Amino acid sequence: MLRSKERIYFLVIREGDRGDDTEGFIKSALDHEQILKWAYVLHDKDTYNQHDMNVRYYGAQYCWADGFPGMEKYSSMQAYLDEQMKSPPYIGDKKDARWYVFIIADKKFLKEDIADRFGMQAPLVRSLTDASSIKDAIEMLTNEDSTSLAMERHLYSDDEVKSNFDFREYMAGIKIRGKTP
Repeated sequence: MLRSKERIYFLVIREGDRGDDTEGFIKSALDHEQILKWAYVLHDKDTYNQHDMNVRYYGAQYCWADGFPGMEKYSSMQAYLDEQMKSPPYIGDKKDARWYVFIIADKKFLKEDIADRFGMQAPLVRSLTDASSIKDAIEMLTNEDSTSLAMERHLYSDDEVKSNFDFREYMAGIKIRGKTP
């Protein structure tokens, strides 16, 4: 239920990027009078799957096609790809832990303000402006979004999400009609 006096944001922070106590950092960053509601969760149980390996494989093809430095030591693109896929990560390896943060702020609190509080560049903060993107972001907290479900990501329980509001109730109130919540 996006109100005209609110802005909604979503961001991801890798565990350890903000020191030894990333959760403490997040709590401190959220402690601001213009941040009205928030929810965050640590994603630390996700593993690499076939989709991730496909993305990695096709990414290596782009590196070859763009002629990144060091490519000249390989006789062919296939030799390069084979070498790249021999090294970790492998299917089943744990992914680096990261925090997903959902924020509802006062309309006056801009994307740049959120970025400053979290010590990141503004383009890394997603502004959510339509019902569909808001619902997807809330579902991403527990990996219930359609993309995570399709990729068989680990499902996080509601108990793992730390929040100062009932995010399920909020999500249930979102009406998806075109682009208007």
